[in-house]
Amino acid sequence: MSGERNRIVDIMRGIAILMVVLGHTMTGCTQGAEKSFLYNVVWSLQMPLFILISGYVTKYSREIDSASSFWSYVKRRTVAYLLPWAVWSFLIRGLVLGQHDYLNIRWLLWHMDSGYWFLATIWTISMIFGCARFAAVKAAKRDGIKRQAVFFLLYAAGMAVLAVTGRLAGLSFLAIKLTLYYMPFYYAGYLFGAYSDRIFEKSCGKKAVDVTVAVCGVVWMYLLMRYHIFELDDGGISVIIRAAASMTGCIAVCGLCSALLSGRPHDSGIAKAAVWIGTHSLEIYLAHYIFLDLLKMKTTPAFSSVSGVSLTAANWLIAIAGVSALILLTEKNSFFKLGLYGRKK
Repeated sequence: MSGERNRIVDIMRGIAILMVVLGHTMTGCTQGAEKSFLYNVVWSLQMPLFILISGYVTKYSREIDSASSFWSYVKRRTVAYLLPWAVWSFLIRGLVLGQHDYLNIRWLLWHMDSGYWFLATIWTISMIFGCARFAAVKAAKRDGIKRQAVFFLLYAAGMAVLAVTGRLAGLSFLAIKLTLYYMPFYYAGYLFGAYSDRIFEKSCGKKAVDVTVAVCGVVWMYLLMRYHIFELDDGGISVIIRAAASMTGCIAVCGLCSALLSGRPHDSGIAKAAVWIGTHSLEIYLAHYIFLDLLKMKTTPAFSSVSGVSLTAANWLIAIAGVSALILLTEKNSFFKLGLYGRKK
């Protein structure tokens, strides 16, 4: 595993979390934001991009090739995701902020989407990924068709187990519906990360990627102009349209941003800020609720109005500044860093 961070990935994470905060700000302090084209763009990208990147960065992780490495993987991911989920749900929102529903475990397990569902979803995906990867490595010593086939089948089997569990307990249980929806994004990110070097080594590799990015960009724009992605129902065709819009959008944005940023120095002030935001994206996700929509107007403005756009921009900047200040104050304390953000280092 290389110790060198991929700064482009950090910047992409930064873009994703800034969109998350923007989307929450838009809907929290204005009316009709969900019907705007900007919200259509934001909603189609924000969480799918996070999941896709999470799958991609598995290429930098240690191989899960022994029982000890597997249990180390499980412990790391559990501390990183479930510890902050518990602290922010029960302690921060339940006790400190007085949101008593968060002290009710049964209610919380069936209403994950009211809070930090992303942590439950990414933990579940990570556990299925880790089990499938460990079994695939054991089944095939070399990385090839056999290993990938075993991995794919076990990953799909994990989705099937989730689907059956959701059928029995309800798809809202442990955010199973969202987890099932995002698992293909994680797999797509992993697959590209696993084979990206080989793709670009081919003489036609870059051209093939450029064509794919261009086609995805056109399809994404068409779908955004044709449909309000957020307002689509949960029926079969609507889910396919929503997933297609998000997948093509993620591919287009990642491809265009990577091409723009590749070979450029990342030591400018803006680049450093973007990298910092990206490396602290999980912390921002957890804590930004505290600073959302601090500015209010007596009459909630329409997002499309001048006052609506101005209020959104002001609240968005305040939220980013506030959560950044909080992270800077707390991350140097090892107790806070572990308890609040699930990080040991």
